[in-house]
Amino acid sequence: YGLNDKNIAPVIYTLLNYLEETQCEEINHIQSIKWLKNEEFIQIENQTSINSLKYIVAEDVSNFNDIYSQEYTFDINGKVLSETFINNTNQQYNYTSTFEYNNQGKLITEIRNGQTFRIITWNGNIAELYNNQNQKISEFIFSNENLIEYNSGYITGNIENHKYNYDVNNNVASEEKQNNVFVEYLNYNTSLTNPMNLIKSIGILRLDYKPYFKNFFETEKAYPYNGTDYIFPLTYYGYQKTVDANNRINSITDDKTLIYKVKFEYN
Repeated sequence: YGLNDKNIAPVIYTLLNYLEETQCEEINHIQSIKWLKNEEFIQIENQTSINSLKYIVAEDVSNFNDIYSQEYTFDINGKVLSETFINNTNQQYNYTSTFEYNNQGKLITEIRNGQTFRIITWNGNIAELYNNQNQKISEFIFSNENLIEYNSGYITGNIENHKYNYDVNNNVASEEKQNNVFVEYLNYNTSLTNPMNLIKSIGILRLDYKPYFKNFFETEKAYPYNGTDYIFPLTYYGYQKTVDANNRINSITDDKTLIYKVKFEYN
């Protein structure tokens, strides 16, 4: 619809920007906002809802062969309902998970192959993750919907602190471990959504997939690292993508893993 009142249009425009910056759920229902200065009104177009996302990892030896896939389904609010993992070479690792949320929309349970697998308890903006033996695994601290800090290693007693530092666009600019920055993410393309941001409702269970990264970054700056018998120098890794007709990322390759391609299918 259009708003032809030039006084109210800037107010709505500012509100929509706020919803986007704070990652409010309502912004998920908006695909684009057009500010038409000449006609002094804004136009809002409804987003075509995504019912499922398939994440596919392929290995490039002679050509790209699919290794495994994870398919996610979503409810009308964009929360993950289920995840189906299929390993094409080791089928014993296949599983299906479903997810439960409390009345505030916060994740509380992962049920895998019909059995309780993970339990999450909430105290305000702090989430604690437990296994099915009621052993604490990790603790997470949020600011609104952004994960800003987490501690891992409770089962072994070797607790490590991790922090996410965000830029002005609500993208993760760097990560810290034990208060030391060890990686930065550079050259964000804010016109491209990170596909795995779609699964942020279960993000604390799938941190390796970078679900709290809103947009696509083109460069990863990995700081030097000293191991017991090796040294990694300061390294810059480039990331490449292809997009579909709807400006959605449908594949990613990178200079870090080299032989792998990640593909995305939307329904």
